[in-house]
Amino acid sequence: MRKRLATMFLIFVIFIAGCSSGSQDKGRETQAVPETTTEQPAGETTHNKAEEASTETFKDLTGTEISLDLPVEKVACLTEICVDALVELGLKPVAVTAGGLAPEPEFYGEEAANLGQIGGSFFEPNLEDISLAAPELIIGLEGTHEGLRDGLASIAPLYIVQPKNVQESIEFLEHMGKLTGRTSEAEEAKNRFLDKFNYYKEHSPKDQSALAMYGSDVNFGIDTAGSLVGSMLAEVTDYPWPAPEADGGHQAGGMAYSLEKVLENDPDHLFVETFMFGPDAKPLSEQFKTNPLWSKLSSVQHDRVHEVRTSVWASGRGTRSLGIILDEAMSFMYPDVYEKAVE
Repeated sequence: MRKRLATMFLIFVIFIAGCSSGSQDKGRETQAVPETTTEQPAGETTHNKAEEASTETFKDLTGTEISLDLPVEKVACLTEICVDALVELGLKPVAVTAGGLAPEPEFYGEEAANLGQIGGSFFEPNLEDISLAAPELIIGLEGTHEGLRDGLASIAPLYIVQPKNVQESIEFLEHMGKLTGRTSEAEEAKNRFLDKFNYYKEHSPKDQSALAMYGSDVNFGIDTAGSLVGSMLAEVTDYPWPAPEADGGHQAGGMAYSLEKVLENDPDHLFVETFMFGPDAKPLSEQFKTNPLWSKLSSVQHDRVHEVRTSVWASGRGTRSLGIILDEAMSFMYPDVYEKAVE
């Protein structure tokens, strides 16, 4: 009897101990573990950085793929359409080449002196100067700067451009607006230019002929109707210079020419862009005075030869430069129309 009672007591103790142990294990399994996350203020949301990142991938004129984190804030300009686009967007380039648009009053004026300066030549800019500016993007010109891509690879992507008509100039402005987060500014600049352009197209008498010519000496070229400037002028006035079969000169649609051929059409107005390569360089119109054919041109006889700013007419290529070209050309050819033009 005692043995049976002892056995039953032992079983009871073991049962109680087992229940106690099971209860503790269950408590450990269900106990909440403190989190190490940081509380966010009301109204704020935590985002993954990868989700926040915005990139743009595109191909330039050379077919080179470029990928950029947006918005781009630091742009170096090897060509003037870059300067033109940035000023239209209300931005400043981190570096520019000498002798370009930046110092012109319609662009950065006196503030241009505070921009980073890229030494060397237009064809061979100083890469160290570009590197010191630490750009996120570099804009270069087709037919001139493609060979710099490898040297610039460790600095920033090189975006090669070359607008051949007004629409392509506008498209570049819009693309730069997207890259820099300035799409509304790009839209406003586009509309300003188109208002001016459409006004001239609608109101111009188109009874004056014109020619834009360029050079550093008497071996000169012209902007045909296949060039950016020529195609624009052809829409607001008589411009009897058909596009060549092959592009050439300082931009697409340019071609070498002669005074004999100019005399065949004998334009009412000549717009002359002189490339200066030294302090003693003379304007192209003065150099031509030694050629007897020069004095036979009606534009020369009637004092309608206009030396224009090469940085704007020959190199600008953007919507602000094109607007200036329209204003200057129309003010010479049709002053009555110019006085009423959209400003």
